[in-house]
Amino acid sequence: MGGWRTVLVSKSCRLTTKNQQLIYAPKDASSVHLPLEDISVIVIETNQASMSTALLSACAEKNIVLFSCDNYHIPNGIFTPFHQHSRLSHVAHLQQRTKLPLKKKLWQKIVIQKITNQAELLKILKKDDFKVSVLKDKVKSGDTQNVEALAARHYWKILFKDFKRQRESDDARNIALNYGYALIRGVVARSLVSYGLLPTFGIFHNSELNAYNLADDIIEPLRPLVDMVVKQLEHEELLSLELTTQLKSALLSVLDMQMYLAEQKVTLLSICERMAYSFVNALREEDATLLELPRMISDI
Repeated sequence: MGGWRTVLVSKSCRLTTKNQQLIYAPKDASSVHLPLEDISVIVIETNQASMSTALLSACAEKNIVLFSCDNYHIPNGIFTPFHQHSRLSHVAHLQQRTKLPLKKKLWQKIVIQKITNQAELLKILKKDDFKVSVLKDKVKSGDTQNVEALAARHYWKILFKDFKRQRESDDARNIALNYGYALIRGVVARSLVSYGLLPTFGIFHNSELNAYNLADDIIEPLRPLVDMVVKQLEHEELLSLELTTQLKSALLSVLDMQMYLAEQKVTLLSICERMAYSFVNALREEDATLLELPRMISDI
């Protein structure tokens, strides 16, 4: 497991490293030093930051995931560690040998947990969860009937008023969701790589244009945690088309929030590690039941 701190870089600065420390040197203020071992995520949202190659190498060594952002401050690039250890070759071969029936069972389990978590969030928010909850028992191996999409249609209609889930949108709720999902996607990818997995090769997502197919599989049960934060921000009338510092801080806090995993309350960062580890075990033993997936905490 890596560090716990998330660093958001929003001002013109120089980022370097010395003595196992991140050195943040803004143009108009004193430098700030942070131990690299405390950092799990760095988000660089300004186009006026420069970074040393020594720091990039240190990020890889310390298992720190690094995000770049577009002009709208949405993460658009991920730098993840890629350790050349013996585990990498072994696990890559496990992925290559994974048979379709196992992939289908793993995807079935992921979809069931995603729908379960969506229904649990609706229940937490005191909304009618029946139309979503009942669908989890209809998911077959490989979700051949696309129950996931049906559940999503009911879920979004109940969760938000006059809302359509879109990646490209001028709806402030979609903008916030996209930001939160992108952060979790990168952290999931980091965990997958740290256990020797190649995130390009998914079990359901399989686009040749997507370098993070497996991350897009594994992230699914985690999405409702972002949804919960965005719903709260909407309730507090804090959402806007512009991602303010307050908004981004609230969405970054998702990485420190907790869910249940094996009846224990665990932070999302730790959950990503456990999911990756258990996914490898599931491949090795050819047993989908070994994949550990989180559920929402209802007593919040």
